[in-house]
Amino acid sequence: MTAADPAPDRAPIPAATLGTVRRLLVARLPPEDLNPFGRTGEREARLRRAIGEILADPALDLDPSPARVAAVEAAVCGLGPLQALVDDPLVGDILVNGPGDVFVERSGRLERTDVALASAREVVELSERIAALAGRELSVAHPVVDARMPDGSRVNAVVPPVGGPYLSIRKFNRLRLDLRPGGRHGRDWVTEGGLTPEMADVLARLVRARANILVAGETGAGKTTFVRTVTDLFDPSERVGVVEDTAELALESPDRFSLETLHPHDLAAGEADTRLLDVGDLVANALRMRPDRLIVGEIRLPREAFYTLQALHTGHDGSATTIHASSAEDALFRLELLARQSMRDLTATDLRTYISRVFDLVVVMRRLRSGRRIVRQLTAVDGLDAAGGYRLTDVFRAEAGPGTDGIRFARDSEWGPSARLRARLELEGEAWS
Repeated sequence: MTAADPAPDRAPIPAATLGTVRRLLVARLPPEDLNPFGRTGEREARLRRAIGEILADPALDLDPSPARVAAVEAAVCGLGPLQALVDDPLVGDILVNGPGDVFVERSGRLERTDVALASAREVVELSERIAALAGRELSVAHPVVDARMPDGSRVNAVVPPVGGPYLSIRKFNRLRLDLRPGGRHGRDWVTEGGLTPEMADVLARLVRARANILVAGETGAGKTTFVRTVTDLFDPSERVGVVEDTAELALESPDRFSLETLHPHDLAAGEADTRLLDVGDLVANALRMRPDRLIVGEIRLPREAFYTLQALHTGHDGSATTIHASSAEDALFRLELLARQSMRDLTATDLRTYISRVFDLVVVMRRLRSGRRIVRQLTAVDGLDAAGGYRLTDVFRAEAGPGTDGIRFARDSEWGPSARLRARLELEGEAWS
C-alpha cells in the first residue's frame, strides 16, 4: 500500500457489497436488531458480531476490523453521520436543515453540530430509508412523511418539490422524574429546579384529592414528563386508562391500559373515513373499560375536547390531559374554542361553567433558555366570576428574580381549595391548612 492509498478500513465500500451485507443481515437477525432507533447494548453486540462474521467471508475481500464493522453498520443499518446523535442520551431532537446544517436539542438547548452529510441526495436517501422502516413511502408523489418508529420516536421528512430536503427526528422521551427527592427514579422536579418543595407538597395533596389537571405549555416544555410524574402519585390500586395520538407516556401504574389512535396509513385496506380511530373514539371506548382515572395525551381537535370533557364530567375525577398554550388563561380559552365546535348549543357562559366544573387545576410548563423546565403557573380554577369569566388563582407562579435563570416562585398565601376540593381532601382524611 502506497502513501496515496487509503487505509483498508477507510476505503469506500461498493454499493453492491453493502447490498449483499444487508441481505445477509436480514436473513440472520430479527427486524428489531436492524432498526437504528431504540438500540440496546445486547442488540448492538449481536449486530456487530453478525457484521464481523459476514465481513470475514473471503468472498467479500473485506477486513473485519472494528472500524470497518462500525462503518458497515452505519451504512447498512444505521443513520450514517446521524447515528451518533440518535444514540446520544442527552439529545432530544435532531433537526436537519441541509447536508451541512444539522442542529440538535441537547439537555433542553438547541445547538448547531459539526455533523455533516455528503449531499442533499444523502439527506433524501436517509429520509427514504427511515420512512421505509416505518412502512411509509417518501417520494415525489408523497413528499411529506410523518411517522412513528418502533421505539416511539417521531420522524418528519420533507423532500422536493415541497421543500428541503428536511429531516426532523424527535427521539422518544424516556425521562422520568419524581416529584420530590427520594423517589425511585433518581431524579426529581425539586432538585432539577422545576418547582419548590412547598409546590410539590401542595400538588401531591391535590392529586391524592383527585383533582382534574390540565397541563399546558409549548412544544418541549416538559408536559409529557410532568404527566408521568403526576401518575406516579396515583394509588397503585387505581385503574388508569391512557389515550394518546402517539404512545409516549409509558406509565408504570400496575393496573393500566393504553389506547393509541389509528391513522389511515396504518391499515392496508378499507376506506380512510371508515377505518380511522381518533382520540375522541378511543376516549369514548376507554370509558367502557372501567378506568378510575383517565389520561388523555393531548387535546388538539374539537372531538378530543368534547369527549375528554364528557369523560371527566361523568365521574372520572383525578384525571389529566395536556394542551398547547403559554398560560392558564390561554389554555382554557383554547379548550373553549375547540369544545365550542362540538357543543354549539351551549352559551358561552354555560360552556365556561361546564369547563370550570371539569378542571380544578391548570399547570403551565415552561422551558427556559438554559433548557431548564419549570412549572410557570400552578393555577386553581374555581368556577366563574360575576362577569362570566373564569375565576383563576395562581397558587404558585414563577417570577423574575435572583438565582438560577433569574426565577423565583411566589405563592398566593390567601388561596384555599374550592369547596369541591376540600370535600375530596376530607374523603382522603386530610384537612387543608
